[in-house]
Amino acid sequence: MQSINRFVLAADDRFGPITTIRKKGEPVKHIPWTAFKFTNEDWARVSDCTLLLDDANSIQQIFSSGKRPSIYKVIPAIETLQTAWKKKLKDAKFQLYHPALEAGLSKLLKYYMKFDDKPAYVLSLFIHPYYKFDWITRHWGGAEEQQREIDAGNPAAKNWVDEAEKTIKAAVRIINFDLTTLLNCSSR
Repeated sequence: MQSINRFVLAADDRFGPITTIRKKGEPVKHIPWTAFKFTNEDWARVSDCTLLLDDANSIQQIFSSGKRPSIYKVIPAIETLQTAWKKKLKDAKFQLYHPALEAGLSKLLKYYMKFDDKPAYVLSLFIHPYYKFDWITRHWGGAEEQQREIDAGNPAAKNWVDEAEKTIKAAVRIINFDLTTLLNCSSR
């Protein structure tokens, strides 16, 4: 921080203005480097922004695995990011960033809701040796949470454990049908 501020203070003498603005009919305006000097409050904001970006960066790193497929990581990772940003929404330290956090959470929700139409995400959790169906029952709302949401005014609330179970059963029926068809064809 101090070294950047020292550079900015010395840069005007050493390099001249960082830029010059010329508008037709107006005097030329030289913008000095010192116009970009950060106060302690500015540096505190940079630090806060770094904390916010660290949440997203750590999730992005999860998807950077080039050695193994990582589709099973998508839902837990998005939920982890949502949880982190929701905590920051409750923290007065991040009050200034609430509009950005809310916009980010809204964007995450938009994509998270698209998982409902993609059974591969649920199936990848179900067949994973660590996650399995147990992870779904521990982390997603079942009948009790559905009832709480209905009582809170959301008549469209779903029992997500039940929805995941339906997805898994449908996939098993499809696989079983395909296997039966394949076996019948090969026995001829």
